[in-house]
Amino acid sequence: MNTQKNIKILLTDDDEDDRDFFAEALEDLDLDYPIEFCKNGVELLDRLYDTSLGIPDIIFLDLNMPILSGFETLQQIREDAKFKDIPVIAIYSTSATADGVKSTFGLGANAYVVKPIAFSDLKKLLKKVIETDWKEKLADAKIESFVITV
Repeated sequence: MNTQKNIKILLTDDDEDDRDFFAEALEDLDLDYPIEFCKNGVELLDRLYDTSLGIPDIIFLDLNMPILSGFETLQQIREDAKFKDIPVIAIYSTSATADGVKSTFGLGANAYVVKPIAFSDLKKLLKKVIETDWKEKLADAKIESFVITV
């Protein structure tokens, strides 16, 4: 279980409704963690390289985005050693395809989730991801436990 008291969360998603849904789910869980939002991969990379803002503890990254896809963004994040220890959770809006799972695992994501439609499922999923001991999971990455479901 993750025992951090103040986890900084960063969600990158081009859909404003999905960003609002995510924020509401965190608020409903009574998780008083700071959350930031980016609308696309370019914004996320700019945010990560702005050293005055600090590094987030976990990144949720939508894969289907314009300008710079989640796959391209993930690749750029993992090419920089400064960001190697940040857990990146790849989010796909429709399903966990074998190709999508393999691609994101190969690019260095730490987990793969499918966007839940139901608010209660999103809350369960967020709680599960946030309570994960990412230091342990980062040390023992396996594709068999890569997809997180509720």
